[in-house]
Amino acid sequence: MERWHKLGSRLEEFLRVSTFPVAVRFLEKGEEAPEKARLPVQEAGEPMALCQGITFTRRRGLTMCFDRDQSTCPLAISALGWDEGEGLDFLPAFLLAMNYARDEESARRKAKGMARLEKGRFDSLVLSPLARTRVEPHLVMVFGNPAQVMRLVQAVSRWTGERVAAGFGGIGGSCNEGLVRTFLEEQPRVALPGNGDRVFAATQDDELLFCFPASWADRVEEGLEATSRRGIRYPIPTFLNYRLPFVDLMAKYGHPGGEAESGGHG
Repeated sequence: MERWHKLGSRLEEFLRVSTFPVAVRFLEKGEEAPEKARLPVQEAGEPMALCQGITFTRRRGLTMCFDRDQSTCPLAISALGWDEGEGLDFLPAFLLAMNYARDEESARRKAKGMARLEKGRFDSLVLSPLARTRVEPHLVMVFGNPAQVMRLVQAVSRWTGERVAAGFGGIGGSCNEGLVRTFLEEQPRVALPGNGDRVFAATQDDELLFCFPASWADRVEEGLEATSRRGIRYPIPTFLNYRLPFVDLMAKYGHPGGEAESGGHG
């Protein structure tokens, strides 16, 4: 796991994110979760939404394990292929009931466009803080402000020469657009945390989500390092080498500060 621990530390160093980058691994049938992985019922006393588990990992540093029985959010259950097939009927009804769709046609279209794993492909998944992950990740999730996410976009675009993909639906942000779609499309992407992320999982108003497949790890790290060498960094190195507009006015009226400033720096 040393490679992943190093990457987690490097991401924290380059981005100064306020929460831990998260390693995500889908478990194949028969594959066991790491020994110290916590189930939602063990940590919170009851099942929870996947986005809540992500927050447990990125804010508390816990390794969490989810399966169908530990999950309560219908959007995540559908995205992960755990809904026993009822998701295609349930989702349009949910979108209509919550006014996320204006009519049945737009509800069906919106539901059809949401990312979904094949039913039964994976029984469970593990979330672990990347810098001390207990699993080999399939993908990495990084929450950050727009400037921090910009740095990740720059790192990826350096390699592709293209715009980084993003899909904004306002719902299912971390589970659907972030986690599942990144896994299926095998490309880095930006996701907008949805209403559930914010209401139930304490995602902050200024947070965006950047996800990348494990196969992109070296390129993301190299891109951050290369751009950083040219002064493209976070925190943003604000340009301050300019003459304040009131210096000349101070000098005009004989203020000593104006004389000092006008004589010393242009």
